[in-house]
Parts: sequence; C-alpha cells; structure tokens
Amino acid sequence: MPSLSQSSHWRPGPIISPPRCRCRRTMPSTRCGRQRITSMLFIYDKTGAAIDLPGDGQLHRIADIGWYDLFNPTDEESAAVEAATGIDLPSRDELSDIEPSSRLYIENDALFLTASLVYRVDSQIAGLADTGFILSRDSLITVRHAEPRAFKIFTTNMRRTCDFKGGGDILASLLETIVDRTAEVLENASRAVDDMTTSVFLVETQNRPDRATRDLEAQLVEIAALQRLVAKARESLNSLSRVTAYMASQPQFASVRANKEKCKSVNRDIKSLSEHAGFIAGNITFLLDACLGLISVQQNNVMKIFSVMAVLIMPATLIGSIYGMNFARIPELHWAYGYPMALGAMLLSGIVPYLWFRRKGWW
Repeated sequence: MPSLSQSSHWRPGPIISPPRCRCRRTMPSTRCGRQRITSMLFIYDKTGAAIDLPGDGQLHRIADIGWYDLFNPTDEESAAVEAATGIDLPSRDELSDIEPSSRLYIENDALFLTASLVYRVDSQIAGLADTGFILSRDSLITVRHAEPRAFKIFTTNMRRTCDFKGGGDILASLLETIVDRTAEVLENASRAVDDMTTSVFLVETQNRPDRATRDLEAQLVEIAALQRLVAKARESLNSLSRVTAYMASQPQFASVRANKEKCKSVNRDIKSLSEHAGFIAGNITFLLDACLGLISVQQNNVMKIFSVMAVLIMPATLIGSIYGMNFARIPELHWAYGYPMALGAMLLSGIVPYLWFRRKGWW
C-alpha cells in the first residue's frame, strides 16, 4: 500500500491537540436525549499559521488569509467569509447534490469542488460527509458539516510546520492527508477481515454446535459493519479521484507545477487504494459466504439428527402398529414368547440401520 506522506515535502508527525483560533457556537440538542452541535470557523495564513479571529468578525480586514475552514457554519460565519472573499458559499443541500456538474465547476474564476469523505469509521455506521473545497485567488475555503479525522490530523501537523505556499498548496496537501487517512482505514479493515476469518473457522471447530451457530450469527453483524465501511471508503475514493483529476486539468490550480505534480501523485495513490479496496471487498464477500455456509452446515447437522432418529424409530413404530391392531385373531398374541419377540424385533430394527449409518459415516 502506498505511503502518501512520502510523496511531498510535508511529513505528518504525532497527533497533538493544538490550541486553534475559533469562533464557536453551541446549539442545544441531546446527548443521552440531548445532542451538542458546535459551529466553528478557523482561519490560517498562506503558510498554514493560525490567525486570531477579529472580535468584530470582520474578516476582510485581515490580509493574506490562505485557508478559511468552516465547520457547521452559522449564517453569520458564512456571511463573514462571503464578505471577505466575494464568493457565495454552497449550502448543505447543494453540497449533497450528486450530479457531477454540481460538484465540480468554476464560477467567477473560483474552483468549486465537492468530495465525499468517509467518517465515523470507529463505529458500525460509517458514513460519508460531503465536503466543499473552494479555491479562489490562492485562498482555500472548506465547508463541512462533519469532522473526518483527516482534518484534525492535517491541521495539527500544519500548525507545527507552517511551510505552505498558498491555498493551492494547502489544498493539495489536505487531499493528500485525506487519502492517507483513507489508506489507514482500509488497512485496518483488511486486518479486521483477516482476524474475523480466523475467528469464524475457529468457532466452527472449537464450540458446541448450538453455541457455534449463535457465535456465527453474531459475526454477521460485524461483517455487515466491515462491508459498509469498505463500501463507503470506495465511494470516497471514487469521489476524490474525480476531484483530483478535475483539479489537475484546471489552470487555477495546475499553473503551479508543484501543485500539479502533487495532485497527480495523489491521483495515482487513489487508483492503487481503489484496487486494494476491491480486494478487501472480495475478502469480505468470501467471509460472508463462509459464515452463511457454516451456519447452514450447523443447521443441516441438526436436521440430520432428526432424520436419522426418524429412520431408526420408523421400523419399531411399524412393528408396534401391526401388533396394536384390534383384530380377534392375531396368532402371535397367543405365543408364550410373543411379547419378547416383538420387543426384540423392534430393537433389532433400530440397531441394523444405526450400524449401517455408522459404516457409511452418516452418523
């Protein structure tokens, strides 16, 4: 798997929690019945250094802003950025539009890009966050309504280095970090599939049949979560592939040779990761088929027991039915050893099929 962090001058370091300049607004909802929604605006200069927000919110007074990062922006925050840049920011509904012409376009010499980024990867409900990237006059604007971990990784390391050369360089490096994070997600998913494959076949050999079936059925939930995660990662990679290909063809971005080369490198990594994601998806399909097959085998074993028992008891039932008929003249009823003979016949009729099944390996 490619190591994307090795393809440029920027090197990711350990993740720390830096103090960042922010405009924060908390809106009531629930956590355990209430949910906390936070709106934030971060600004950085063209080298990647954080800038303190002005108290009056007048961003147009600040020169050389390289990146406006809006997370769940309020109307006031969006209006401040629009006033500073002269760009109409896309709404959440516009970001979620699936038409290519609505996700990749140029307006007023600004490059508008929308990519779907995978997030919530540590839960069983991985999702996609539609994120907007706008490049205008060497300034980058990002609009997002979720917090993929790649943004936290990138801003942490960006604050430590502060060696970028404008919004285009920031955008290329940010996409590089996003793809790198997606590679990490796929790598973790691949390890999880390997561990689960071993677990599935050990369940079959080590547990009792009744417990094995329950354990295998429980594995189906984990397999479904893995499948969802890999599917979302593949969707994200497809989206990023379209974005990087479009960026490399636009002079607003590709006029800087370093940005164009970095974009092409990221695009090659995306293609490699897409192939790897397809390989993992194939392994998940095999794992699902194996799990369902083992469950079917366990259920068939239970049905086999009932079938064999029915065959063993059937001759004895037939003998008992014959001698249980209410006819006046049944010669065996008057024999001195008629009753032991009937019991012996019933026992023998069960032993003979049992020995036959054992010889054939059916029991």
